[in-house]
Amino acid sequence: MNVNNKVQILSRWAVKLIGIFVPILREMYEMLYQYDRDYYFDSSKFNNYFNYKPTINLKAIQDTLAELKKMNI
Repeated sequence: MNVNNKVQILSRWAVKLIGIFVPILREMYEMLYQYDRDYYFDSSKFNNYFNYKPTINLKAIQDTLAELKKMNI
């Protein structure tokens, strides 16, 4: 999308320290375990039962950007 990345990464100790003052980061510290390992999902039962075919991430992003461009966002 030709924009600069504005993301910063906080270390675990920084999240814990800032969490003293920012309640949402206090909660985030407790959930950090979700970000230090891969997630593996198996939706095959759902897909088979509902005859559903998921969209791959790259295609979903491309479609979303195409729609946003149509709306001039």
